[in-house]
Amino acid sequence: MKVFPINTLLPKQEVISDIVSLGSGKLPEHLLIEKAQKSDLSYLRIVKPQFINPNLVAGTEEFYNSSVQYFDLLKSSGNLTEINNSILYYEQTHHAGAKLGGWIIGVDGDDYLDGKVKRHENTIRAKEDRLVKHIQVLNSMAEPVLLSQVLPNSLNDWASEVLQTPPKLSVTDEMDNLHQVWVIQDKKLQSSVLGEFQNLDSLYIADGHHRVASSSRFLIDQFGHNSGKGFMALIMNEDDLLIKPFYRIVKTELNHDQFHSFLENQGIECTKLDLNDQSDYKSVPFRSVCCFCNGQAFIFKLPESNSSKAVDQLDVAITENLIFGPAFNITDTAHDVNIRFQRGDMSIQQMMNYLKEDEIGFLFHSNTMAEIRAVADEGSIMPPKSTFIEPKLLTGLIVETYK
Repeated sequence: MKVFPINTLLPKQEVISDIVSLGSGKLPEHLLIEKAQKSDLSYLRIVKPQFINPNLVAGTEEFYNSSVQYFDLLKSSGNLTEINNSILYYEQTHHAGAKLGGWIIGVDGDDYLDGKVKRHENTIRAKEDRLVKHIQVLNSMAEPVLLSQVLPNSLNDWASEVLQTPPKLSVTDEMDNLHQVWVIQDKKLQSSVLGEFQNLDSLYIADGHHRVASSSRFLIDQFGHNSGKGFMALIMNEDDLLIKPFYRIVKTELNHDQFHSFLENQGIECTKLDLNDQSDYKSVPFRSVCCFCNGQAFIFKLPESNSSKAVDQLDVAITENLIFGPAFNITDTAHDVNIRFQRGDMSIQQMMNYLKEDEIGFLFHSNTMAEIRAVADEGSIMPPKSTFIEPKLLTGLIVETYK
């Protein structure tokens, strides 16, 4: 891997809460709009200027001009600190109690295009194009992408030393997650950390496929190959990630008994699930699915896949092929109007209360990073909404600038 120190802008601690924010998909849009309108310093104004002017259309010159104006205002306010040629350490104390930490460095865009930074999701070219333009006009990127790999123990040892010192930044978000950042400018430690990452032969995208693709394109278009510049990435040991599933919620004319009969006709045995308020994806065994509707929940075990491909052995893929097509005539879960998705960090009981009368819900055991790696290694794409991976970072907490 080719990795580098990066140039960054960090908010000053005394105004950090006015600047940073969880992004789209992490907070409801109406709350994000309120945050953007409340503070002149909010970074949301830069990434979503339509929150201030609803007439702006994403991808238009007026949209990009507004982003630049808000960014210039923030930079001229004196509330950002410029830090050059550094690497960073990030740790999130998750509201559930887990410590989620990793190193923030620059990763060469050529490594993505050459397949060393491996993906498991498709990207949409039009969305890529908009992000490339946004990075270009701002000459910056406002949030690290999340990459993962099995990392050497030496990185953990150095992280432990860093964590003994006071953080540069500390802020708690609306979900009660504590975000902390350390800046490492010691050249010896930088060289040691970067050397370990250079020894890796690959990294895997955990979150941020479009940003990886867009920033890689930008760097090569703007600076050429072998420029010594990289896109900002938070790289974590794969065992330290929180990987959660998504609920799949299907609209159907089948009631509970009819669907139960369908499963029995397929030779699939069902077992009633006794719920409590804490029942969630961790209650679902590997190679099993929780199904619920009409106030009832049950578990059924999936058969083994006959395919040798890693993607076909995923619980989600087996369920889509074995059940969603024959029972619900759903063959394209990415676009079918009769299926919707919900993050898997709600309890099953909460989701049952959330269901409509004509819907059946499905919940899977979460994928492992080993499964994700196997899919990426074979060049396959996981079914849509297969994983919800944390930590989720704050927009505007660490802004990479390209000089």
